[in-house]
Amino acid sequence: MPEERWPSQLMELQGTLRDPSIEEPTFEEFHPAGTRYESPGAPIAIDFFPFNRCDVYRCTACGLLVLRYTEYGGYYVDHRVRRVEASLIVDTV
Repeated sequence: MPEERWPSQLMELQGTLRDPSIEEPTFEEFHPAGTRYESPGAPIAIDFFPFNRCDVYRCTACGLLVLRYTEYGGYYVDHRVRRVEASLIVDTV
C-alpha cells in the first residue's frame, strides 16, 4: 500500500511485533500447509517473516487491526498491509 493510499489520519499505532533485542530479524517464513506470506490463509506467526517486522495499527473509525511492514527491494520500497484475523494467529514456540 503506497504512502499516498495509507489512511494515516485513521490509523493509530498500537505497538510492534519486532523484537528489539534482535538486530536483524529472520527472513525465514512459516508455512506448514504450503501457503506463501501473501496468501489469504497464511498463518500469522510472529517469530517469522514478515510478521517479525510488523507494526500493529488500529483503524479509529471501524476498529480493524492491521499489520504493516516495509519490504525493501533493489530499486523499490514497498509498504505492505495485512488484516489481522485471530483464527490465523499461530504459536510456533
